[in-house]
Amino acid sequence: MSDGAADSHNPLLERGSRDLLVVTAQLVDAACRARDGDGDGARAHIARAVSLLDGYAGPGAIGQTSHRGPRPIPRGGFAAWQSRRLAAHVDANLTGKLVIRELAASLELSVGHFCRAFKRTFGMSARIWIRHRRIELAQGLMLTTGASLSEIALSCGMSDQSHFTRTFRRIVGETPSSWRQARHGAIEERVTELAYAGATKSAIERN
Repeated sequence: MSDGAADSHNPLLERGSRDLLVVTAQLVDAACRARDGDGDGARAHIARAVSLLDGYAGPGAIGQTSHRGPRPIPRGGFAAWQSRRLAAHVDANLTGKLVIRELAASLELSVGHFCRAFKRTFGMSARIWIRHRRIELAQGLMLTTGASLSEIALSCGMSDQSHFTRTFRRIVGETPSSWRQARHGAIEERVTELAYAGATKSAIERN
């Protein structure tokens, strides 16, 4: 059992922290949701960003609530140290194959026990969680680099751009190209607004 396939070399991810890339994408998405009047969506993306800044990788799915302090361990789920080790292992190997059997072995668990504990801890199967994590990382790269979608697909462990597009659309609800274009447009619009506001303020102060 595995999820994704790509080269182990990942030049795009050498440019910055994975979590910081994901946080960037979450905050941009929050701003876009707020602009469109989707307050619940904006709060969900902000909560995801905060959870990452808190050092909790958590489920890849949007909408998880973050809070300070120890997180409760679900009955039959992973201990906090197991979740951290697992998330670190997944993040370090997102560019290549992630085999469920090897993830279970990293925690010295049987595959069956691992799969049950994973779902109780993260609320989804390991396969789905890994796909969400790949897509979150791709969103960060789409906003912070000029790399092509095919390059980003390979950097996030997708076998090719077609596989990436199908997975992205299933999880996010739109194609990677439309998502990227909309977010870049929102960023440029906000930069223009700030520049105009700054120029207006300077003109008023001079007068």
